[in-house]
Amino acid sequence: MMMIYTDGASRGNPGPAACSYQIKDENGNRIADYVCFLGQTTNNVAEYSAIIKALTRAAEETKEAIHVYSDSQLVIRQITGVYRINKPHLKALYDEVMVLASRFSHCIWEYVPRTHPDIGYCDRLCNEELDRHR
Repeated sequence: MMMIYTDGASRGNPGPAACSYQIKDENGNRIADYVCFLGQTTNNVAEYSAIIKALTRAAEETKEAIHVYSDSQLVIRQITGVYRINKPHLKALYDEVMVLASRFSHCIWEYVPRTHPDIGYCDRLCNEELDRHR
């Protein structure tokens, strides 16, 4: 099972934002990592953007099961149906996630704290990218 770690960050809400991901194989070997500057947006949009970009990349590697980790409790709870999505712009991002997720045989969505080492790595990528765009 491929493991995907994602993070989105915004300095201000909205403010300058970035997103990142790291993809590992079942043995913990890094397959890919990525970071990009998103311009001015909210933290929730940055979190969804990280998942969308990660799923797009992961689909190039496998159609099998994936395990997606995020430190955004809100986004994970929206994706898993625990929370309703009231904002149209987040619903559009959710819909995109669902289309991308349908490419895989199975998806597990898990909230993990920012202290998780792989989430911390993604967080560091985001902050370095935001620093480059000051």
